[in-house]
Amino acid sequence: MSKFVGRLGNVGAAKEATSGTIVTPTFWIPFNSISFDDKVTTARETEGLGRIEDSDSNYVVNKYGEGDLEFDLNDLNLGVFLTSLMGASPSTTGGPTYAHAYSLTNTNTHKTMSLAYQDPDQTKIFPFTMIDSLEITVEPDGIAKAKASFKSRVSRDWSTLTPSYTTLGNKFLHQHLVFKTAANIAGLGAASAIPLKKLTLTISANSDFDNVMGTVEPEAILNHQFSVEGEITLNKTDDTYRQLMLAGTYKALQVKFDRASNSSLDIQLPRVDFTEWEQDRSLDDIVGQTIQFKGNYDSANAASIISTCTLTNTNSGASY
Repeated sequence: MSKFVGRLGNVGAAKEATSGTIVTPTFWIPFNSISFDDKVTTARETEGLGRIEDSDSNYVVNKYGEGDLEFDLNDLNLGVFLTSLMGASPSTTGGPTYAHAYSLTNTNTHKTMSLAYQDPDQTKIFPFTMIDSLEITVEPDGIAKAKASFKSRVSRDWSTLTPSYTTLGNKFLHQHLVFKTAANIAGLGAASAIPLKKLTLTISANSDFDNVMGTVEPEAILNHQFSVEGEITLNKTDDTYRQLMLAGTYKALQVKFDRASNSSLDIQLPRVDFTEWEQDRSLDDIVGQTIQFKGNYDSANAASIISTCTLTNTNSGASY
């Protein structure tokens, strides 16, 4: 065993053809931080034994993997995460520029991944990995950031892998963000982009362990209710967002990263409501405002909470 810095760690991911059957990584993911690791649930024995000590045994009753991965948002490895988050592989068209269109799968058994972690001392692969949530954060000072939260079965020891970072895709920077609202989806194209100070978008599959008797590992990991929420901060130049909150107005909303004709991410929500509007009236700063929004299923038009989720890049999509 050796001493090493966290930079020597490697994270890889691959879509599983059969949930729980390990697949070696097809994507290696540069990361900013990782807390994903093995965890246990224990049951402590606290029966009285004629002594004042409060415990004499502790039993491991569940083993699993759980944690977060923070990374820069880019147009390549994001695709495998979207497959698990949205539930199925995308419909891919084009070439040499490919458009990967994801649709929300209306089931509780979304696609799983194998997630690998390797450092100078060990190689571990976590099978049956489900994405719990994906949070995208953008501020006007650099690279768009993402945080993915995962749940999985406990890790397996694995033979040494050969990470490759020769193909990383294109990173999305703050200047590539296009944020729009309109009365409906059809109006988003002609709508003007809104200059934001900060955007946070959180898409949650709300996955959880399906624990059963007879095994310490979860039988499955199932996604539950699907939700999309966010928050924007911008300068206060009018009363628009206060009125949206007070009137309970619904809007269509678009979050798009438009880097180039062969590098983009387009997310459209058909029915969004706005809540929790607040002003920032600090004496020496430009008055700003923050408002929260939440996506809804558009029952009138039978439109999913995310009506469009299209990732465009130069990857053929076979590994998504």
